[in-house]
Amino acid sequence: MPDQKLRNMLQERGLKATSQRMIILDYLMSHKTHPTAEMIHADLQSISLATVYNTLEKLIETGLVVVIDVNDDKRHFDYYGKPHYHIINQETHEIIDANNFDVQPLIDAARKASGLNISGYHIELYGIDPKDAK
Repeated sequence: MPDQKLRNMLQERGLKATSQRMIILDYLMSHKTHPTAEMIHADLQSISLATVYNTLEKLIETGLVVVIDVNDDKRHFDYYGKPHYHIINQETHEIIDANNFDVQPLIDAARKASGLNISGYHIELYGIDPKDAK
């Protein structure tokens, strides 16, 4: 992604557009693998693991990145510029991106139940292959 667009995305969320933040954000935008911090560090060895962790925390605070818990004792990260949901295979821990349903009825129901204006969402669905079901 062009540097200026990355710079603007970070600055719009109140973050200084450091080279490390831009590199890590670009990495997450271009890798749909839902990597862990260690995986990011392995691919971006010029950035220390501590900086990867610190940068991810800042990106999570701004809503640009979300954490996905697949119950494998690791935190997986995903760029969240376009809201979508995740389907997680409980056997293989595979994370699948999906956006094939209208979430508006759920948002409307949440607003009605809580009285809050819903500003965002993060949905994870868990499943197993039917042939593995017992």
